[in-house]
Amino acid sequence: MPNPLFSTYTQGENRVTSTLMAVLQHINNQLAEDILEALIDESDISLVSFDNQVTGVASVPDAAITSSTALWFETKTRRGAVDQDQLAAHLEVLDEGSAELRRLIVLTPDPDRPEAVAALDDDRVVWANFDAVVGTIEAVLDRDVGSAEASLSVPTEREAFLLRELSRFLYDEDLVSGQSDRVLVVAARKAWPEYEQYGLYFCQPHRSFKPVAHLAFYTDGEIKPVVPRVTGSVERVVLTAEGVAECDALSAAQETRLQEVVAELRAADSERYGEAEKVLFLADGVELEGPIPNDKTASDSDQTVAFVQGHRYVSFAALTAEPAATTALEGSD
Repeated sequence: MPNPLFSTYTQGENRVTSTLMAVLQHINNQLAEDILEALIDESDISLVSFDNQVTGVASVPDAAITSSTALWFETKTRRGAVDQDQLAAHLEVLDEGSAELRRLIVLTPDPDRPEAVAALDDDRVVWANFDAVVGTIEAVLDRDVGSAEASLSVPTEREAFLLRELSRFLYDEDLVSGQSDRVLVVAARKAWPEYEQYGLYFCQPHRSFKPVAHLAFYTDGEIKPVVPRVTGSVERVVLTAEGVAECDALSAAQETRLQEVVAELRAADSERYGEAEKVLFLADGVELEGPIPNDKTASDSDQTVAFVQGHRYVSFAALTAEPAATTALEGSD
């Protein structure tokens, strides 16, 4: 019987594991395999059944996926909570199976590999944190039919919705790190003048972003010095007076602000007017002494290439240190 998408478990670890299993089960096997292969750094795994709270074995993992590949999961929702003896007990039972590939996946919110995992020194034990899970989901969501390799599966609209909801669930459970030091940098040829005019950021509905505290704009070959705070967002709203009024996801203050902007869009005959958009609400943040010029070059030439293609993330601490050029921000996300 398929797992319900929204877990009925009340205990935190079971709720998180069950929700993850449900989403993996409700997307096509190729997508699920792609995600799991990325997490465990393996290839050619084969999935058949998804089970929560496996019974009939001496050591009970939080979940199991079984076939010619056996992937067992042990999930922790607190940092530093991995128990070495528990993992060792799981491995003993995992050895009793007949699967060709056997792995125990330890999912935790720890920023670094827990000592209990390192102490086992066992290739069957694979650790990943929820940052890695969300990063893998975002990579899958970025695929499209025109650019994905033939071997990669592109999510349908329904599958993309499920993956976005899983990502949002992990954020809501406070299992993903770094929001306060994360800046979303967007390609902003159009977004920068819109921000200057309206004080908001618009993009296509349901575009997937990690939670961030600040937004920065990249255009004209530089990161602009104005770095506003992100105070909220709405995934989809039609930019008309009626559309804003009918959007239940808006707070009263957001609705008032967006109604004012919609009136300005209409008066300016903007192409945004009447369109469905995702909206990020922004407020005064920090202002750098000047823009940060792009000096990123292609690996095989001296030709400058865009620092941002779509969007990327940088460290707030690194950005506000006001580096001389964008290469100083590489690897700071």
